[in-house]
Amino acid sequence: MKIKNRIRELRNIRAADLKPNPKNWRTHPKAQQDALKGILSEVGYADALIARELEDGSLMLVDGHLRAETTPDEKVPVLVLDVDEAEADKLLLSLDPLAALAETNSVALDGLLHEIETGSEALQEMYADLADAADLYQTDEQDSDAADETQPSVKLSDKFGVAPFSVLNARDGWWQERKRQWVGLGIESEVGRKGNLLGMSETVLEPDAKTRELKKVMAEDSTNMHSLHMVPGYYDKKKSGMSDEQIAEEYLQSGNKAGGTSIFDPVLAELAYQWFSPSDGIVLDPFAGGSVRGIVAGKLGRTYVGCELRQEQVEANRKQAEQIKPDVQPTWHCTDSRKIDSVCKSVKADFVFSCPPYADLEVYSDDKDDLSNMPYDQFVEAYSEIISKACSLLKNNSFACFVVGDVRDKKGNYLNFVGDTIAAFMNAGLHYYNEAILVTPVGTLPIRAGKVFSAGRKLGKTHQNVLVFAKGDGKKAAKRCGSCEFGAIDEAEKFGEVLE
Repeated sequence: MKIKNRIRELRNIRAADLKPNPKNWRTHPKAQQDALKGILSEVGYADALIARELEDGSLMLVDGHLRAETTPDEKVPVLVLDVDEAEADKLLLSLDPLAALAETNSVALDGLLHEIETGSEALQEMYADLADAADLYQTDEQDSDAADETQPSVKLSDKFGVAPFSVLNARDGWWQERKRQWVGLGIESEVGRKGNLLGMSETVLEPDAKTRELKKVMAEDSTNMHSLHMVPGYYDKKKSGMSDEQIAEEYLQSGNKAGGTSIFDPVLAELAYQWFSPSDGIVLDPFAGGSVRGIVAGKLGRTYVGCELRQEQVEANRKQAEQIKPDVQPTWHCTDSRKIDSVCKSVKADFVFSCPPYADLEVYSDDKDDLSNMPYDQFVEAYSEIISKACSLLKNNSFACFVVGDVRDKKGNYLNFVGDTIAAFMNAGLHYYNEAILVTPVGTLPIRAGKVFSAGRKLGKTHQNVLVFAKGDGKKAAKRCGSCEFGAIDEAEKFGEVLE
């Protein structure tokens, strides 16, 4: 039984007109009834009840008995399925949105179980179908007396890229493929920075001892023919026309391309722009760093203005943008971000978006004005000043988003960098609006985590915090952003052939 193929329509129906299912096996204590009544009065219906049509045209509930009992005189959203009694009984066994507090009428449940012969595989199939079906009934904040309309079958991930939940999984296959395609445009965010800013050991950067030793020898003398012959695929590369110098350079650059230096995830940038900024908006980035956020913004039709302290990074970013040719060329200013209010004084931003230095986790330069060189108390003071000045250039009823992660002091204790970021934005007059956890790929973490945990019981960190703030009214800010229909990759014309 494929549930998504059995959805007939979504109706608005008076709850009291729905017939209860005599086989319903769930009972609900008064505490649960009172709790649900309070929730419904405050937020309304987040999802639809489920029912099937009987021969006389009336509707019998499959799921949603308590909600119907709680609001009998209201019109409620009801998903009508084309299922018979036996199929409805199977759904009744698998659907339980109120499991946390529900009690069981064991006699009714036992009777239903004896009526239905269904194995674990069938139940698993139903759960999978129901997960798909869950995305099919999206109810808007509409008047309950609105005309009945059949809702289109659109998944959250189809509309928004990924489901807009508070956990974003960068390990997901779709995410990794999307990232590969963005990088395929020619984005090299690590260019312009020193290698191994995270201070990883050679073993972590290149776990294979033979590969590590070969690269060491070739780095000293890339013309060493004995070493060149040991490069995997050397003879095939020669046949394809590559020179020894090209083969050596390619091999030395293979593996951990960032060399222990963090780079920003282009998919996260894409989601942030699509979700929290107008399609033709201006993006202000006070800590530009590498090229990713600027190029992704330009590819999505946004005007990007970034501030970066190091001239070599700015030049590398501009060179990549010239090669990739996004629809809107990004602008990078080489300046101390504490001067952002004067350097970018003409900017009226629609979105402030950045990934700041994580205190001294990565030291980018020897410049005394570089925040990554400062003691943490001085860092927070300068950091908060920059946030305040950037937000002063943000239009009212707009969003800001910072991607951060907590860092430790020299004794191994967290500094509360995430909390200091939230405080800085709130002190700048913005509202703390959203938080998401970005689950990042594990990378070299398995190599490092065991030793660190054994020595100090420190957990391996494999997430970042995506913090979203609203200047003014969040709902008005969302309205300014317009539709955030994401679209499938092959429909995103602005990405060009590489992403089709």
